[in-house]
Amino acid sequence: MSAADPERRRLLGEALARWLDDLDAAEPPPPGLAPEVTASPEPVPDLFSVLGQLAALTRETQLQGRATNRLHADVSAALDRLAERSPEAIARTLADARRDTRLELVAELLEVRDRFTRGLDEARRRLAALRGIRARFGQRPVLAALVEGATLARDRLDDVLRRLDVVEVPCLGKPFDPAVMRAVDVAETTSGAVGTVVEVFRPGYVVNGRVIRYAEVKVAGARSGERTTPA
Repeated sequence: MSAADPERRRLLGEALARWLDDLDAAEPPPPGLAPEVTASPEPVPDLFSVLGQLAALTRETQLQGRATNRLHADVSAALDRLAERSPEAIARTLADARRDTRLELVAELLEVRDRFTRGLDEARRRLAALRGIRARFGQRPVLAALVEGATLARDRLDDVLRRLDVVEVPCLGKPFDPAVMRAVDVAETTSGAVGTVVEVFRPGYVVNGRVIRYAEVKVAGARSGERTTPA
């Protein structure tokens, strides 16, 4: 090397130092960013993080697009099937849907009525069992008010059920009818005809001739050792 080599090395060293200083300095923000973004204390994500988030966003967008395409195809197919049906068929489908919804509502109302009836029967039993002065001035007024309120509420519920064409199945003292009844117990008795309903555990109901709940009953049976002669 020539005698100028040491000077050249010095100049190259200074140039390299400046280049390294420039790399360490923060890059100016790209044009178009809002001032509040550039002034945010949040650290600027590195390029790898940005590319990873962009890939994840791209994948999610693709999945959303596929789901939208499937939904569009399903809706189009349903509309095509609906267009092929006659107005009469559509009307029948709507009528069936309304009937099923109505029957579900009736079933819920019947469950509410059962709870009212059980509470009312228990309140009446306790009211009838009260005796003496304590009964007159203690629990009796409360139970009497409870019985009156529950009776009014159940009567109101029965009015709603009648407007919905709900009819209770007559059971007590009637011959057992498997079309509307379910025998859950058999009583040995000689006072009534075999096959007669002697107790109703849970009332049954019909709507326009359609059973919506079977009655659960106890049926009179022959005494042990007795034989019934065929009719």
